[in-house]
Amino acid sequence: MRRLLIFSIVSCVIILFSNSIAGAEKMDLKTFNLQNGAKIKYLYRDNIPIAYVSVLIPASPLDEPKPSVAYLTAHLLTHGTKTRTATQIEDEIDFLAISIEKKVTYDYTILTLSATKRHLKEALNLFFDILINPSFPEEEIKKEISRVEKSLKQMEQDPSFIAYKSFLKTLFGPHPYGRLIEGEPEELKNIERQDILEFYTKHYTPNNMIFSIIGDINENELRELIEKPISMWYGQKKTRNINPPSFVKRDKPLKIFINRDDLTQSTIIIGFEGISRKDPDFYALSIMNYILGGGGLTSRLAKQIREERGLAYSVYSTFNPYLLPGAFYIEVKTKAENTHTVIKLIIEELKKMKEKTLTSEEIKEAKAFLSGSFPLRIDTMKKISEFLPVIEFYDLGDDYIKKYPEYIEKVTIDDIKKVANRILNTESYILVVVGKN
Repeated sequence: MRRLLIFSIVSCVIILFSNSIAGAEKMDLKTFNLQNGAKIKYLYRDNIPIAYVSVLIPASPLDEPKPSVAYLTAHLLTHGTKTRTATQIEDEIDFLAISIEKKVTYDYTILTLSATKRHLKEALNLFFDILINPSFPEEEIKKEISRVEKSLKQMEQDPSFIAYKSFLKTLFGPHPYGRLIEGEPEELKNIERQDILEFYTKHYTPNNMIFSIIGDINENELRELIEKPISMWYGQKKTRNINPPSFVKRDKPLKIFINRDDLTQSTIIIGFEGISRKDPDFYALSIMNYILGGGGLTSRLAKQIREERGLAYSVYSTFNPYLLPGAFYIEVKTKAENTHTVIKLIIEELKKMKEKTLTSEEIKEAKAFLSGSFPLRIDTMKKISEFLPVIEFYDLGDDYIKKYPEYIEKVTIDDIKKVANRILNTESYILVVVGKN
């Protein structure tokens, strides 16, 4: 009955979002470069009242001289320009009823503007002003640092946060992937305005940026409202100087126990080295992860630990494919007295994934879900606006949306077994436990 229910749900997902896929496949997407090197991806849509403009900047913790500089630089863009104060920017955003969102990942920074067609010209003037002319006032920097510091200290009370932070640091060492994007509370006091200015000047250059514009904007309007101000903006061409993580070889499991006497349950993370987004094993690993622990209650880990034994409310596996190799890990919370049993069960399931045959039913279900749920990533124009620059950044191709189901379907059982044996390091994993005793 459970299998029947799962396939029914998957079928519904596919039906509900097939129109999204079809629409995505028929995107009349245009891509062109400006003289200053900026790349423009343009998609005309006259059926929505909102226009979306996203810009991906190849600037992240991979490039920063000090932890948190990439994060602070992005979030301070709206805190003042050469002609606008932070208050004026905030008031203008409210008056125009627009939004400007900022997101910093381990690989890039992305900004997204959403505005009605009626206020698009004024919204774009503001958007480009904060992007091209930020002033980074000293007082605003202090306020933002204080906010980030308080936020990080609050998160330090969360066992999952503590375990994940310790796992990253152990796996990646001093590499930027080994620390939080927001930085470390104790190191924030070392950041000076000059650090942010230099980071912005070096990395926020138009020749490295990828813009996407979606909405009811014809090409003439596009060139008048967007291309003209971007074309007049020049920067110095620079190549990112980034280095891959240097993983320390282990000949046995590395175990870290963080004692918290106030806790009645343990938070457990077991993990190891993962892959990059450009790795050819990405699709096989996606399927393997779904079967192991990424498929919710239907996954092997959930069945063994939660459903059959009732040892945890939730357990899952996931992986982080970045520009450079990321991490693969399993996380579970369980009562303190069940800690060793749960760890043993996880290792057993990892070994089974490597050694025993996968069923055709498991693979069919995983493929159906991954392909069927893919449109959820692009079921709004805003999501598409942010997705297009990412596709370009990772060199996935403009036909990626159309071809993703094909990539998933081509994966064989041998591909899954190969990647399981490559990634699931049951002999020298990293184990982090946060709990009592």
